[in-house]
Amino acid sequence: MKKLLYIIVLSLLLLSGCEKKTAETAPASLFEMTGDTTAAGIKPGDGREDFIKAYKDYTIQVAYSDLESNYLVMSINDIPYKDPIFTMIANFFINGEPVSETELCEKNSVTPSNLHSLLSSASYLREHEVIYRYLLFRWRDGVITGIESDELNYNETFETPYAKA
Repeated sequence: MKKLLYIIVLSLLLLSGCEKKTAETAPASLFEMTGDTTAAGIKPGDGREDFIKAYKDYTIQVAYSDLESNYLVMSINDIPYKDPIFTMIANFFINGEPVSETELCEKNSVTPSNLHSLLSSASYLREHEVIYRYLLFRWRDGVITGIESDELNYNETFETPYAKA
């Protein structure tokens, strides 16, 4: 599962790069769930209107349920909710603070194509705790059929502990 998530994260970085986005950076609390309900009150059985109301301020990534599909950033109003898709809201947390891909690129003077190399490098991971959190929504016929919240800890994945100063 972690390898699949790693591939998804890499695909997202390569596809979305470090372009400017007007969406808000998702706080850690957004990724918390109580049972099968998100912190924004979204649960299986909810539809398009509830989803848009809860997440209109965040970047939404969409993937079709076929194996060749990649996640693409889409306008929340243009998502084909009636198709069998997945929508995802994701964010990096560096030393516990939410940070956008744009901020990561700017702060570290890297290009989009080098962002993954930076975040997975032993030198960066020794100096930073890097966690990628996401909410994944499964859709069918315009209704959310399942929600997952998880995270990928880069320090654990790349076996490089963060050496707190």
